[in-house]
Amino acid sequence: MSEFHRLDADTDARFLRARVADPLTRTPFRPANSVVLCKTCGLVSLRETWEALGGCPNGHDTAAAWDPAVALGTGDGAATPIPRPAKAAPVAAAPTRSRWLTPLLIAIGVAGLVVLGVVVFGVFQNDDPDPVQEDVMAPAESTGPVGVSLTEAGLTQGTLADGDYADASGRYQDLYTFAADSSGKVISFTVTSDDFFPDLVVQKPDGERVEAETIESDDDSGTRVVAVRNLRDPGLYRVLLTSRLPAASGSYALRVRQENPSRPLTPGGSAVRAELGTFSERADGFFRDRYQFRGVVDLEHTITVRTSAFAPTVQLTGPGGAVRGQTGRAGGVVTYVFTPTGTGTHTLVVSSQSRDQKGAYSVQLAVEQAPEPEAAGTPTEAAPSGPALRPNGSVSDSLASGASKTYTVRGRTGDRVFLEVRADGFTPSLVLIGPDGTRTAASPDGDRARVRYTLPGAGTYRVVVGAASGSGGYRVSLEQQAAVTGEEIPRLPGANTPQESRGRDEGEAPASPPEEDGTYRPQPIDDGGEGTR
Repeated sequence: MSEFHRLDADTDARFLRARVADPLTRTPFRPANSVVLCKTCGLVSLRETWEALGGCPNGHDTAAAWDPAVALGTGDGAATPIPRPAKAAPVAAAPTRSRWLTPLLIAIGVAGLVVLGVVVFGVFQNDDPDPVQEDVMAPAESTGPVGVSLTEAGLTQGTLADGDYADASGRYQDLYTFAADSSGKVISFTVTSDDFFPDLVVQKPDGERVEAETIESDDDSGTRVVAVRNLRDPGLYRVLLTSRLPAASGSYALRVRQENPSRPLTPGGSAVRAELGTFSERADGFFRDRYQFRGVVDLEHTITVRTSAFAPTVQLTGPGGAVRGQTGRAGGVVTYVFTPTGTGTHTLVVSSQSRDQKGAYSVQLAVEQAPEPEAAGTPTEAAPSGPALRPNGSVSDSLASGASKTYTVRGRTGDRVFLEVRADGFTPSLVLIGPDGTRTAASPDGDRARVRYTLPGAGTYRVVVGAASGSGGYRVSLEQQAAVTGEEIPRLPGANTPQESRGRDEGEAPASPPEEDGTYRPQPIDDGGEGTR
């Protein structure tokens, strides 16, 4: 319906500051709510309220184009009386009164004869001298529980007891209604009771009925919990609360939750396709989608977001707070490479760089394979496995989506290495892992990734190449420059070689320098000024 208007925090700031409320739920409107302006009386209500009632609470069914000035004229959104047109001032009689006076008198006479005929007919038809008068004040038999409107999410205490409405089987029933807005949050209804085994049925705005699942049933404590979860459609919900056994009574607690939706993200699984702006959380003009997954400590994780509809951004939090990583961008692809500092639940938020951006996208998570555990008695150097990369050489191979391959590089302390991966059709990841487990990750740059590093120690290093999303061929190359040794360092004329130094340490006297003619001439000994011996 084109008259529905989605409130914006900036554009409708004056309207939102007025704290206008829905006339049915009495809840103030918030950004991202869809509202309707009644054309007849100017009443503003939630789209869900309008659809549930078939119009505004004053009984009108014609909506008007959104006008904040008109909407603010209704005050707090409460129902207002239908405006009546002002009485017109008396009009002076026209000279041609006789033209309309005669037909009016004839019409009045005919109407009087019809009324008289109806009265006479009713008298002759009433043959019963003592008719039984119907007691119009007698209360009608209850046909269902009385509904209680919940204006906002939270905890509500209630009781099933004698005197409540009971169905044909004798089960007492309480009815609640809850109006959900268009913020895209997930709704859940949970009932807890220590006195009886509760039951719950929720009717969605489209009329579908959802039965509750049992969350907890403890016979020792008597606590029973049932719930209907993962509902997110906006509109009016009907919540029917009862017991599983006839005539069961007691107190209960009904909790209504509205939470930001979160979808699971499986490491190494296929890409999850979604659309930003559809059931997304909206805050400050930005749409946000949330995902959750279990991060593994000390293993490299790569998140890849692909879209051509908007400029994406990613934010990541773990058990210890914000998680830092390296972001790479290439066209409509954003990669985020990170290594968790602890194992636990991580939350990913996908959003856009600019306000009000929306559209289709995909998100995928790849995790580096954990190294094989060392067998008992196996030397540490034997742990790294995989094809060896030769210095100044390259290896070509291919990867499936979410997979990785490991290579090895042997080096000495001070060796300088330059690793590069060039891929065809996907954004590669590259990690160099030292013998002590130290990790050096490359920042993805489109279809390639590079690591330039000076080896801090001797041993076998692992090179892990991965494909976070997409698949195809790649080539990994290694340039390795050996560390400079002492023998390779240029020396000044007359400096001792390492062999000469070692001989001198062992008590051998250094050879005296020869004269220009090749003859030996003894050298004077400096005795500190006391002369020669």
